[in-house]
Amino acid sequence: MSKSTYTQVNFRLTEKEKEAWQQQANQLNMTLPKFTKHIMNSFFELGYIKQPKLDHQQGAEIAKHLGRLGGNVNQIAKWCHTHKETISEEQVNRLAFNLEQVQKELKQVWQQLN
Repeated sequence: MSKSTYTQVNFRLTEKEKEAWQQQANQLNMTLPKFTKHIMNSFFELGYIKQPKLDHQQGAEIAKHLGRLGGNVNQIAKWCHTHKETISEEQVNRLAFNLEQVQKELKQVWQQLN
């Protein structure tokens, strides 16, 4: 028979949060740590905390992709600001096309998240 080992979990609360949690724990005749464990176990059992749809690697890949898209949008905005007085119709059409491409890529990222 294997012996259970315990690890400690720490997190921070504001003083106001701690007081509110302590009051709730007191009403249930529990210590604050026992109350916190009870609440978290209840959330898991009732299914309020769901598994993420993406694993860490997928999330990192999407974040990297969004960062590139943000850079593209910033470059477009900077170019527009710099050339706002002298922009031609051809350049307006190119910008519209580039923004449509960014929008399509954002739509693809959004579909991965849903």
